[in-house]
Amino acid sequence: MKSQTFARSLVLLTLALIGLWAQIPGVQAAPSYTQNLTLFPGWNSIHLQVDPLNADPGVVFAGLDIDSVWTYENRLGQPEFVQEVTEARLLKAGWFCWVPTTREDAFQNTLFQLIGQRAYLVKFNGTGPVVVSISGQPRLRNQGWQSDAYNFRGLPVDTSIPPTFQSFFQPSPAHYTSAGGLQPMYRMDLSGQWVRIVGSDLIEEGRAYWIYCKGGSDFVAPLKLQLSAAGELDYDTTASELPLTVRNLRSVPVNVTIVESSGLNLPLAAEERDADLRRIWQDLPAPWVKSLAAGATRTENLALRRELMVSDELDRVLEVSDGLGSRFLVPVMAKRVVVAVVASPNRSTRRSSAAPAAAAETLTHVGLWMGTITIGAISEAHSGPLTTNVTQGFTVQEERNIVTGAVTTQRIPNSVVRESVSLAPTPTRGEFNLRLLLHVDSSGQTRLLKEVIQMYQEAATTIDGSGNTVVTRPGRSVLLTDDSLISSFSGVTQRDGVSVGRRLSTVDFDFPDNDLPLQGDLAVGFTLIGTNKMSATFARNPFKHRYHPDHSKGYDIQRVLELTLSPAPANPPPGYGERILHGTYTETITGLHRTNIVVAGTFRLNRLETTGLLNPQP
Repeated sequence: MKSQTFARSLVLLTLALIGLWAQIPGVQAAPSYTQNLTLFPGWNSIHLQVDPLNADPGVVFAGLDIDSVWTYENRLGQPEFVQEVTEARLLKAGWFCWVPTTREDAFQNTLFQLIGQRAYLVKFNGTGPVVVSISGQPRLRNQGWQSDAYNFRGLPVDTSIPPTFQSFFQPSPAHYTSAGGLQPMYRMDLSGQWVRIVGSDLIEEGRAYWIYCKGGSDFVAPLKLQLSAAGELDYDTTASELPLTVRNLRSVPVNVTIVESSGLNLPLAAEERDADLRRIWQDLPAPWVKSLAAGATRTENLALRRELMVSDELDRVLEVSDGLGSRFLVPVMAKRVVVAVVASPNRSTRRSSAAPAAAAETLTHVGLWMGTITIGAISEAHSGPLTTNVTQGFTVQEERNIVTGAVTTQRIPNSVVRESVSLAPTPTRGEFNLRLLLHVDSSGQTRLLKEVIQMYQEAATTIDGSGNTVVTRPGRSVLLTDDSLISSFSGVTQRDGVSVGRRLSTVDFDFPDNDLPLQGDLAVGFTLIGTNKMSATFARNPFKHRYHPDHSKGYDIQRVLELTLSPAPANPPPGYGERILHGTYTETITGLHRTNIVVAGTFRLNRLETTGLLNPQP
């Protein structure tokens, strides 16, 4: 008795928590799908495919003369097949029950929330059939079969191509054998009585059946669909690719179709291979159709083109079907990266841009970027063709706002043109990689970093007049180049049980300050230029060390870096322009030879953070 009471309480708590979670403010909006169910006068057996937006039975069936709603209380046990449906028999068998709150016995209700992928008995007092539209998020909960028992459940079928019970269950030995045919199965007729199903009967979407399972089974449908443990494609703000695996359990080939439930295009791309077996991405057509041989399995990597999202959140539903009656509803969710634009109190306003479009594009790239420079060509010190580099001169003009005190700088082209002679780079036999760290702040200023530390700033709260806790500043990720601020923030990872920050660094660039401001815009077709001067007396000058008298001092070295952002390729990888950037790299080095030495190659960047502020105050 105690174990039954505990199980009953556990299920009640689970149902209540699921319904409560669906109503918690701030939870990400879920993809919505509308399921239409027809209720007939008397008893009805229904199967919900969605978690209703409001799971209260009184809200789901608002405006209808519902007598009662029932569902079996212990999903882990063996439900009793109640062949004669009466309230007394259902109570005796141990079912959850809901009756309208206007009834005197409503205080005895044990069913408070309706959830998806669950079967219900509904007694309707109306005089004719009515259609109930229930909107909510589809669910793909994997329901195991109770072996050697009747199971009360619905089936994932296509309403436009309803399959027969025989064709649907033929691939499952636990439900069908060539010698004995279908295991016992029952459907509810219009008079509320359970009648035996024959193989030629059609399966109705949204109806629940008593289905006997002989032995153990994990069968769901002739088309087996495998997703993440949550049963959805949730890209959130970080995931770029998610797998979707389908298996054809039938003895004949099928055409697997993926389409958005309302027929709209989605910003998704499917992985393909070109003639050289390199990965390419093809935009997901509407519909997407692939042939699947009998017994075959296919895994599709579906990538999100977040840059094509038209709103900050994507909440849609995919229909996956086999053209022979099996159909699944798959929630698809994603969030567009929202740049954390935070004003910096300790830095001047960025210079005005001569190209407003480039400046606007740069602001879409705010955040921390880490990547790799691949050097593929370099000047040969004593041979190779000479090239003349022409650099346009600029006059820097500063203006100070007399009200705010903010300083705005502007680079104005002048008549000074600088020329220098360099050795043209020639291809190398191998490639050499450099690590690159860039940060774009909220004003669009790009900086080359030597190192940066990722930390976390806890949310700030206060107590309002009613005694409630109010968040005045949400928790956020912070980026530090000043080590003295580390102790003021929380870590983002654990090391030996201690919360610590994550340090990212590069040994390929060195300069006296923590960062090196770059001129230009991080925009397609534009070039970022940085001048890194290393004096002969700089402590880490590579020609200066204490163990040789000829190296008591170094040489004045100057490195001029140029990063030119390339436009998207013909078949861009998912996320290009939003979290992935490519371009060409050129570096001109003076001080090592009588002529300038030039190295050239390409670079690739990946965005790690979207915060536009370095070294925030605690």
